[in-house]
Amino acid sequence: MMKSKFVALALSLFLSQSVLAGGVGLSSTRVIYDGSKKEASLTVQNKSKTEEFLIQSWVDDAAGSKKTPFIITPPLFKLDPEKNNILRIVNITPGLPQDRESVYWVNVKAIPSKSDDSENKNVLQIAVRTRIKLFYRPAGLKGDVKTAPNELRFTRNGNQLRVDNPTVFNITFNQFFANDKEIEKAGMVPAKGALNITLPAGVGSVSKIKYNAGNDSNLLIVFYVQIMPDDFVMQLHRF
Repeated sequence: MMKSKFVALALSLFLSQSVLAGGVGLSSTRVIYDGSKKEASLTVQNKSKTEEFLIQSWVDDAAGSKKTPFIITPPLFKLDPEKNNILRIVNITPGLPQDRESVYWVNVKAIPSKSDDSENKNVLQIAVRTRIKLFYRPAGLKGDVKTAPNELRFTRNGNQLRVDNPTVFNITFNQFFANDKEIEKAGMVPAKGALNITLPAGVGSVSKIKYNAGNDSNLLIVFYVQIMPDDFVMQLHRF
């Protein structure tokens, strides 16, 4: 068992965009669905000057099942060069939890069109799919998503690091370090849930943790946690 307290919080501010194939991209790396609204939206952008794409989109859950409360319109369309189109995501089924965020996935597949030059040639056309998180946030949900990563608590049992999330928000680790050793694909801590992370060999006693967590504005925020003895009084400092 170990005690953890935040001793520093720093901002690493940069905007990122999900890119598909040949210059096709999405306007965001995540979708936040405000439960007080009728829909959420996501823009698909074709930055190619010459290529057109067939765009297919759908919503599924973590296991890949398409049986979800959401539909996307339009689910299939052609996207011309240097054009954009807006995907509208609609919740058509009531019953999602109202005391915490729910998470699903938006899938967008970009299929290159067959050019005249490739008609009589052996040209491989590759469809590229991207998958980004869809967070359904119920209306009136209490709590502050900006400070939610501050509330995480860490305990260790052998080579397992347990991360407890008492907040109503899902928290995704873009990067996670234990004693400066990066842990690949640390994952997401579900709202009011926990995540077990396997520590790599050689970590030894964990004295510090650093992780990046994305926020609603596609900004990555860097959090530092110093692990100290129980009798050592710590305070949170911000800069």
